[in-house]
Amino acid sequence: MKKTRQHQLTQWLKTQSTLAKRWLRLSMLLGLCSGLLIVAQAWLLASLLHALIIDHTPREQLTGSFIGLAAAFALRALLSWLRERVGFIGGQVLRREMRRQVLDKLQQLGPAWVQGKPAGSWATIIVEQIEDMQDYYSRYLPQMYLAVFIPLLILIAVFPINWAAGLILLATAPLIPLFMALVGMGAADANRRNFVALARLSGSFLDRLRGLDTLRLFHRGQAETAQIARSSEDFRRRTMEVLRMAFLSSAVLEFFASLSIAVVAVYFGFSYLGDLNFGSYGVGVTLFSGFLVLVLAPEFFQPLRDLGAFYHAKAQAVGAAEALETFLNAEGEQIGQGALTLDETTPLTLVAERLEILSPQGIVLAGPLTSPWLPINVSRWWASAARAKARC
Repeated sequence: MKKTRQHQLTQWLKTQSTLAKRWLRLSMLLGLCSGLLIVAQAWLLASLLHALIIDHTPREQLTGSFIGLAAAFALRALLSWLRERVGFIGGQVLRREMRRQVLDKLQQLGPAWVQGKPAGSWATIIVEQIEDMQDYYSRYLPQMYLAVFIPLLILIAVFPINWAAGLILLATAPLIPLFMALVGMGAADANRRNFVALARLSGSFLDRLRGLDTLRLFHRGQAETAQIARSSEDFRRRTMEVLRMAFLSSAVLEFFASLSIAVVAVYFGFSYLGDLNFGSYGVGVTLFSGFLVLVLAPEFFQPLRDLGAFYHAKAQAVGAAEALETFLNAEGEQIGQGALTLDETTPLTLVAERLEILSPQGIVLAGPLTSPWLPINVSRWWASAARAKARC
């Protein structure tokens, strides 16, 4: 699939998100509130440890901080649950609207156009491909914005405490999306090929089931069984190709995130040993600053990890969108109309060849009949039709 085509399909997917814009915005807002709670939670935890270990503050004086920390944990868990629920509802609304569009388009095109594809391929479009867009809208699309805003919130909290740690996080953050894009460059093509193989397998299997008696009659059972086995093997191979890319992108994400966190930890370790004396604005590295940054460092990369984990959902949605977008923009065959006007003064002749007259139940009442040329006076026919209409 060409890059321009992938970009068009991605824009088409984003355009469809307007059908559930309210739910998706609410999901992003809940994720942003959860990011604020991450900073507050780390700040309270670092303050408590510094007060207990360094300042030797009595635990009775820290009751409010303990309650606030417990409330932050509980509220963050509640927001995560609400975000999952809201995202699922948004994806559900979009899937329902897309299925309605597909069914309306099928009704508009008519049965003659629909019969051009096997029934199994239509089932794949209506069920499988639309269903595979759930994670793109409920998770990936909101996570695109959270992967920008939550790291910014953490950088705003880290830079006033230690600018060196902030620079390490800021310098290593772009490496993750860069290598994620390089690894997953062919993921959309792999998903598209997977959907094509699934549609082919579904269509051929349903057609073979419908023609099972005919296949047995002509002794084609073993040959068609081998054909279905080859299609199944092709689908298995393409599915494993998609999974291989998904695991590879996840491994790349984990490697660079772990490497970046390790660099931050090494910096603070040498700072505590006194070998590094920069980054803390001349006040020295304290337990509070070191613990706060080390707690926030994994949370800084977590939105990027989540985005990478959901990246396969985007590739899956782009692969599914190609067939959907092509189908929804398809033009039905134009039914031609004759432009010939009849002269009322010339007789009209009709020829009947094997004419059958059927009842509403399909029973032959008369025929087949073959008649000679029947001359009809058009002007008289129009006049009799007008008189019949007047009587009605």
